[in-house]
Amino acid sequence: MDEFKKRQCEKTLYDYLRIHATAKPDKTCFATDSSAMTYGETLAATDQTAARLMSFGVKKGDLVALRAERCPQTAIIAMALSAFGGIAVMTDVHFRADEYIKQTGVGIRPDYYVTSEGSGDRWTLKDGDYADLCDVTPGDFGLDVRGVLSAHKLVSPDDPFSVIFTSGSTGASKAVVLSHRNCIANPVDAMPLFGENETDRAVSILPLNHVFGFAVVSCAIFCGHDVVFPTEVGADAVLGAIEKYGVTVMYSVPTFFLDMLAGGKHKKYDISSLRLGLMAGGPFTADQMRFIEGELGLRLMPGYGMSECVGISTTSYDASVEERAAGVGRLYPMTECDIIGENGEKLRPGEEGEIRVKGPTLMLGYYGDEEATKAAFDGQGRLRTGDIGYFDSDGILHISGRLKDIIIRGGENISAGKIERALLSIDGVYQAAAVGVRDEKYGETPCAMIIPAPGAKLTENDLKKSLASLLSGHEIPERIKIVDAFPLTSSGKPDKQKMKEIL
Repeated sequence: MDEFKKRQCEKTLYDYLRIHATAKPDKTCFATDSSAMTYGETLAATDQTAARLMSFGVKKGDLVALRAERCPQTAIIAMALSAFGGIAVMTDVHFRADEYIKQTGVGIRPDYYVTSEGSGDRWTLKDGDYADLCDVTPGDFGLDVRGVLSAHKLVSPDDPFSVIFTSGSTGASKAVVLSHRNCIANPVDAMPLFGENETDRAVSILPLNHVFGFAVVSCAIFCGHDVVFPTEVGADAVLGAIEKYGVTVMYSVPTFFLDMLAGGKHKKYDISSLRLGLMAGGPFTADQMRFIEGELGLRLMPGYGMSECVGISTTSYDASVEERAAGVGRLYPMTECDIIGENGEKLRPGEEGEIRVKGPTLMLGYYGDEEATKAAFDGQGRLRTGDIGYFDSDGILHISGRLKDIIIRGGENISAGKIERALLSIDGVYQAAAVGVRDEKYGETPCAMIIPAPGAKLTENDLKKSLASLLSGHEIPERIKIVDAFPLTSSGKPDKQKMKEIL
């Protein structure tokens, strides 16, 4: 590893916040539709929040479930926890924090919950009962922060920073534990490639309980530039925010970039400030990438990563459009990757196999699941990504399929197993299978086949109505085909590739 990058990875996100707040306290750090905070104010709010958390008894190593709203407060509370070694367990805002933790089925037991549920603009700490945390706004809350600075000296870059929930190959959620080093190594590697620096301004439109969404914050704090959090994240609202704030950097999934162009809506706004777009989290074609880049007037770069390994590959800002549209880029400089065949052999360029990686963005493991953690790595310490791909002769990585039974719809991971279990819980459903079918807008959409029980009278509409109480809207299959039998492989298993062709 490059020695300079190695030293950069020894610092935490809180360290970089403090560095920039000391050097340029009056520079904007976070902005919303109604307010803005400087780096100096953000550091003060972070320190005061950390001190308040510690005064309630939160300590290094404690798991703190955080309802990850897409707003500056979430970033501040996560950094406040990291200042003294607390671990932010990031939860989905579509659920109550405790309900979300329960429905993951992981069995993780947070020591505390930090949430704004039912408390207006105030964030509260829950430990049996609610207690005021703080407003997380600029100003002096009267707390002594010397204890925070002392506690921070005991935080190691390899200590846990956050827990991110994801879906595994069986459809069961897993709790990915990421370290401070994992969080920082991504911008350490990426920012020189992107040319992203303190003069940029990013827009936050992705969920902060996803690594891709939180990367917007971590990259900004590493560089010392600001992040805009628009209240709404529809295409028009985001285009308006780009125009209003002069946004230069945007990270998103292919679906959203395409939504911005639908009906030519982007032409109603002055988005000339945009220079860089990172596109990841779902499949896209080279033609789509060229179209998006040409219409938005930015330089678009594909990327590949996952919760378990934050950054794997991307392209360089200076690369030609032909290179940037060829695949998902070359490996990040600090990442190692091999393509492995069915018998464990390392494959040559052009040969498809499982993508296995290791590097400083690689997770610490799955919380509370030693067996799953062990299974996730091979004997060389490489992560088994479950993705199928190959390197071309130019060293560009291409993704061609997945070993995991996961459907990616517009950047959202959907468990096929979860859909199948929901279908099977409906009276009259005898067998069920769910697959991802190629979709021009979303990359993939979930579809399903079911075999009804003898005598059952089922319709596609009735099945979708029943699923409405069992699944989120984006998880409900676009099409449900009722058949007498599934196509089968030679081993007698449902042939999902043929199902995709039929659906």
